[in-house]
Amino acid sequence: MAVFASGVVNLWATIESYGLDPGPLFAAENIKVNLPIDPRLRLPYEKIDRIRARAVKLCGDEAFGLRSAMVYLPSQFGALGYAWQASLTLRRAYLRLQRFVRIANDKAVVEVADRDGCMVVSLRIGAPTVSGFARDDSALAVITRMSRLISGDHFRLQAVNFIHEEPGDIKPYFEFFGCKLNFGQAENQLFIPLPLADEELTGGNATLAMLNDNVVLHDLAQIDHADIVTRVQAKLIDQLPHGGVNDQSVAEALHMSVRTLRRKLAEVKTSFRSQIVETRRRLAMQYILDDSLTLTEISLLLGFSEQSAFSRAFKSWTGSTPTEMRQARAI
Repeated sequence: MAVFASGVVNLWATIESYGLDPGPLFAAENIKVNLPIDPRLRLPYEKIDRIRARAVKLCGDEAFGLRSAMVYLPSQFGALGYAWQASLTLRRAYLRLQRFVRIANDKAVVEVADRDGCMVVSLRIGAPTVSGFARDDSALAVITRMSRLISGDHFRLQAVNFIHEEPGDIKPYFEFFGCKLNFGQAENQLFIPLPLADEELTGGNATLAMLNDNVVLHDLAQIDHADIVTRVQAKLIDQLPHGGVNDQSVAEALHMSVRTLRRKLAEVKTSFRSQIVETRRRLAMQYILDDSLTLTEISLLLGFSEQSAFSRAFKSWTGSTPTEMRQARAI
C-alpha cells in the first residue's frame, strides 16, 4: 500500500504549520524528501502513518487532522486538484474524486450515494493505523475544505460520521465542520444536502476539468502498470482524435500483442469494444458541456468520421441527440 505525493505534501505542510521541522520525522523512517516533492513519488503507507503519529505526539494536538485542511492547496493534488476546482457541481467533483482517489492513496475508496435528502460521501482506507484520529480526520477535513473552496461561503454539511470515538475536546470539530457530529460510526461519511450537491458552480469549467482528468488518467496509467483498463483508456484518449483507432494501434502503444491485450481485458471482465464505447461516452458528456466546441469538432475528437455517426451513438448512450442535449441545457 502506497501514499502518493499529494498526501506527502499535505502532511509535510501540516507538520510545518506547528513550527516543527518535518525533515527529521521523515528521516527517522529513512525517507529523504527533496522539495519541491516529485509528483510521481510513492511512499509506503505504514511509514507515512508512523510519521503522522509521531507528529501528533510532538505537537500534542488531538485535532491534528483538522489542521491538514488549513494548509490544503489545489496544487498539492496536482491535476486532480485542478480538475476538482473546475468541476461544474459538487456532485461532479465527488464523482471525480471517486474515480481518481487512487492518485492520492492506492487503497483508498470513495463512494457517492444519495440518501435521506443528502449526497452521502463515504471514505474508506483499507489499512490499520497507528495515528489515531489524525488519518481519518485529515481525509474528512481536507475534502470539506475542498468543497468550501469551490462552493463558496454558503456550503454546509448536514452531518459528519466518524469511525473513531468522540475526542476529549470536540470544540475544534464543531468549529470546523459546523454540523451534527456522530462518533463511533461504521464509516467515515460526509452528508451534503442535495440542493448544494447539484447546484451549478460559478467557477466550473468543463474544458479545464476534462483536460486535467486526462492528465490524472495518464498519471495513473504510468503509476500502476497492472491496471490495464486505465492504461487502455489513456491510450484511447491519445489516439481517438487521429481516427483509425483499433485494438492493434492500442496494443502497439502498450508494447504488447493484440492477443495479450484482449486476454488482459478479459481477465477483468471487459473488452476493447467496451472500453472504446465507454471512453467515447465519457468524453462526449464532457465535450458537450463545452459550448466552444462545435458538434463537428466533438465528432472528430471522438474519432467519428461523420457527425451523423456521433449523433447516433450519443442518442444510444443518453436517449437524446447532442443538439437536444445542448438545447435542454440552454433553457
